[in-house]
Amino acid sequence: KNTEKGHTFERYVAEGFSANAQYFAIEEWSADNHDKATGIKVEANQTPDIIVRYIPTGERFAVECKYRTNPSLSQKNGKPVISWAKPYQIENYRKFSLRRRMPVFLVIGLGGRPDSPEVMYCLPLEEAKYPELFFSLLNNYEKGPDTTFFWRNGHLT
Repeated sequence: KNTEKGHTFERYVAEGFSANAQYFAIEEWSADNHDKATGIKVEANQTPDIIVRYIPTGERFAVECKYRTNPSLSQKNGKPVISWAKPYQIENYRKFSLRRRMPVFLVIGLGGRPDSPEVMYCLPLEEAKYPELFFSLLNNYEKGPDTTFFWRNGHLT
């Protein structure tokens, strides 16, 4: 069920880019194929979900999509957080960014439904350094769920 929610949110984010087809082109979209039961691993699952090209300049960037129904409580201090990745996953995204020479952005949907979140956050991977993200950080990157994506000077909002 969580996998289905994740795929639904990915589609929601992808639709946000494709709705502005004069500005954004989706170049790659990970299929997230794997089978934990048999131990089949797919290397593409270690990379961000979507690679997008900003058409006017040809700049490329990657997007990792995460949907959460509710915040969780921090294991460190009990405050509300968004738990978004394991440390090894964050390192995989960092290595991807260096290897492919493109920025990676984390788009988080929170509350509502995966295809209609109450709130969204769009932050650069450099700011999402830890598995738990506090709202004191996330609130700096809040994006209206019904607003279009915007690219300027290497930043996605």
